[in-house]
Amino acid sequence: MTSGSPRVPLPALEDATPDVHKLFDAFIRERGNVPNLFRAASLRPPIVLTLFAHLRAVTGPGEVPVLLKELLTVRVSQINVCAYCLASHTALSRKHGATDEQIASLEAGRFDVFEPGWRAALAYADAMTPTNGDATDEIYAELARWWTPPQIIEITAVIGFFNYFNRFAEALRIPVTR
Repeated sequence: MTSGSPRVPLPALEDATPDVHKLFDAFIRERGNVPNLFRAASLRPPIVLTLFAHLRAVTGPGEVPVLLKELLTVRVSQINVCAYCLASHTALSRKHGATDEQIASLEAGRFDVFEPGWRAALAYADAMTPTNGDATDEIYAELARWWTPPQIIEITAVIGFFNYFNRFAEALRIPVTR
């Protein structure tokens, strides 16, 4: 839960290098703003550019529905108490069709409103997040019952990536993007 002053400055958008400015333009087209996490990371252009590329690969269209990816992100951010990612990805989840009932279910840590494959993915997120990533064989078997190996890679990448983003945002006290 981010509190206190940001630990790094959030550079002005116009101060971005040309390649980072292209990235910022993409965010403005797609979201209407530039997330503060990416503004902070732009202090190191090679890092922000690879973060953006990885974000696209992990959360963009693939073999797993984007809505599930957003819901996994919300769940990871709830467990990690990351206000920054929770605010952003709850809004994105809703944009992709999440209902109030689904968001409330995630907050309660119960996944019965979801179909079985989605429940398995959310349980996997719960197992991966507060630990060193060690999901039990039973949890993994249930995941594998519903998802193919490429899909499991996508699901695992979303969970791992947002555990990283949560820690990045919290450690640097990045304020929620308004």
